Amino acid sequence: MTDVPQPATVQLLALAAAARPDWPPGLLGDVVAQLRCRDDWTFGRLVVAVAQLIADPEAEPPDLLAAVGEPWRHRRRPPAPETAHRGAAAARAALSQPPTT
Repeated sequence: MTDVPQPATVQLLALAAAARPDWPPGLLGDVVAQLRCRDDWTFGRLVVAVAQLIADPEAEPPDLLAAVGEPWRHRRRPPAPETAHRGAAAARAALSQPPTT
């Protein structure tokens, strides 16, 4: 059995060129090449992203790269609420102590 969907990058770029003749030739191809080098970008995800880009009259191909987050930012957990309380308590304690001379 074959994987579905089959990557059809050439056809996707042709569709984008037909739908958005205002984009410089080759610009989307360069952006797509950069995205296809990433492990987390499947062809299905690329089709959806390009379709959204085509539909937005203000969008440009480099917007796809701007939308890609750095992987390390997604792995990091946000600090727990008590972290701010501990920091505030430490700051209050430091301010309440008389200065040492």
